[in-house]
Amino acid sequence: MSAIIKEVFPVLLAVLIPLAAFTTGLQAPRAAGEARLWRRPRQLFRDLLAVLVLVPLWAIVLVLLVPLSPVVRAGLLISVLAVGIGPAAGMKRMGRTAPHAHEALDLNLVVLVLSLAFVPIAFFLVAALFHRDLHVGVGAVAKVVLGRALIPLLLGLGAARLFPRAAGAAGPWLMKILNVSLLAVLVLALIATGKFLVAVGGTGWLVAAAVALGAVVIGHLLGGPDAEERGVVAAASAMRFPALALVLAAALPGGHRVIPVVLAYVLCAFVATTLYGLIMARRRKRETPIIPIGATPRHA
Repeated sequence: MSAIIKEVFPVLLAVLIPLAAFTTGLQAPRAAGEARLWRRPRQLFRDLLAVLVLVPLWAIVLVLLVPLSPVVRAGLLISVLAVGIGPAAGMKRMGRTAPHAHEALDLNLVVLVLSLAFVPIAFFLVAALFHRDLHVGVGAVAKVVLGRALIPLLLGLGAARLFPRAAGAAGPWLMKILNVSLLAVLVLALIATGKFLVAVGGTGWLVAAAVALGAVVIGHLLGGPDAEERGVVAAASAMRFPALALVLAAALPGGHRVIPVVLAYVLCAFVATTLYGLIMARRRKRETPIIPIGATPRHA
């Protein structure tokens, strides 16, 4: 497994994550000036409070209360502190046809920029809390955030504005290629780390699931009155930035033992956000009024 992590994973992440970010920008819709998230400071504050403050605090409380090995504790904290809302995790919510796509795109941009300062500061504070000598430099974070996420995302946005017809034609094909490639990477990761994922232990898996479910609930509660906006913040709160978490984990001494924990959290977050989406879709379906054929709907 260590050979795959050291040789294969870095190459795959170096290619797929920037391509995912570029495709996200390529397919992003145009937004009216008044719709931008940063023009609604109250909602932006609530979103950032959920993603940057409450979810990390929730994770810290759990790892303090539940007896976990240092490796599992480190993996869960890295997973939660590595914010940036990885583009691959949110591409569908930021596509042209997605409801509130502007909200997802704007939150992605804001958190990516803030992560340049947030991640090093958060790691310093958590290391002090747990009496560990752990420092993450701004340069290490910037290399991943800028090179693999923010700059490719901005390039995709620019290409979509300059060449809208070409972007409209290429975007769906790139999305299909990415879906297949990311699925292959996930399968490879599961095969390479299978027995190590088991070694995370039942308690580790339960805590990872609790962190992910709590993150979804926090994002939902602070996401605003609109159901689609709540979905955006819930997904952002749970998924974090897996690519950055994997890079930071691999950079730690003995990081190959931490990576399976990060993957375990990513799987739990994916399941949690998927279940959340299904539940909210069923709720919207039940709440949608059925209008008889031929009847004219009444408007307020």
